[in-house]
Amino acid sequence: MLGLAYALYGSHALMHWIQDDRVLWADEIVQIWTRFGEGYPALLALGALAWLYRGTTSLRPVLRAFLYTILLAYLIPQGLKWIFSEAPRPWKVFPSVQDIPGLTRSFAKSFPSGHTAFAVAWTAAWSTLAPAKFKASIGLCLIAFGVGYSRMHLHMHWLHDVVAGGLIGFFCAYAGIRLSGFTQTS
Repeated sequence: MLGLAYALYGSHALMHWIQDDRVLWADEIVQIWTRFGEGYPALLALGALAWLYRGTTSLRPVLRAFLYTILLAYLIPQGLKWIFSEAPRPWKVFPSVQDIPGLTRSFAKSFPSGHTAFAVAWTAAWSTLAPAKFKASIGLCLIAFGVGYSRMHLHMHWLHDVVAGGLIGFFCAYAGIRLSGFTQTS
């Protein structure tokens, strides 16, 4: 869906649309939502997987797959940010954008969105590794999508940063699960 928005509008036009239609009361909610792209929810998910698989032979492969996933989801985007360190964030291109209380502006290392990559990686890994009755794939997809939107709403990333972050996140989940040797999903 974000890819379609990018194809139809492009990053600059979408950023103007988000900024023009932004409602101030949503800023606090979006700042909370963006935290799903940080390490804390993934650590909670790791603990939940450990609890759900306790006492089974699947415990170690599942935890290894999830740990590989989150490790890759941290390292790959950060490595790309180092390579593309001069990629400007929307704050730098649109300096007249209204400040968001409680948010620290960042002006470089925009590409790719690390929060989006991390959110997509841990939610995709959970959807693959969790027992069937705990997968909640649609809800987790909405969490990851919300993180991507939040990064644009907060003017931290362009749409192409978010799309790239999402693709990297899927790759990290796939690679982490494959590298761990994990072969079953339920």
